[in-house]
Amino acid sequence: MARKPVRRCGTCSARLPRDAGPNRRYCNSACRSKHWRRVQRRDSIIERAVDRSLDLMRGGGELYALGLCPVCGWSVSIRKRTDAVYCSKQCRTRAWRMRGQLAEQGRDASERPSR
Repeated sequence: MARKPVRRCGTCSARLPRDAGPNRRYCNSACRSKHWRRVQRRDSIIERAVDRSLDLMRGGGELYALGLCPVCGWSVSIRKRTDAVYCSKQCRTRAWRMRGQLAEQGRDASERPSR
């Protein structure tokens, strides 16, 4: 007879109780709440990044002038080129995708900030 695999909590990796239902993912309400807060924080960060990037694309060059990445707000490193706008490839790609989404929505995504 094959043994059932041990199910683990999605947050702390503790074993789930044997009588846990098939849909249960967390060992207790504290772990469930911790996961919820993490997801909400991530969604909030992404929302702020989109707002910042859209602001920059609309001509708001304040972040660029401060040396901050328009997507995530992180400092653009001094190890980057002097004309670097984004802090990483991931942010550059995210901004490119957002511009594409704007173009699909019928907005003019070709607006670039004045430098």
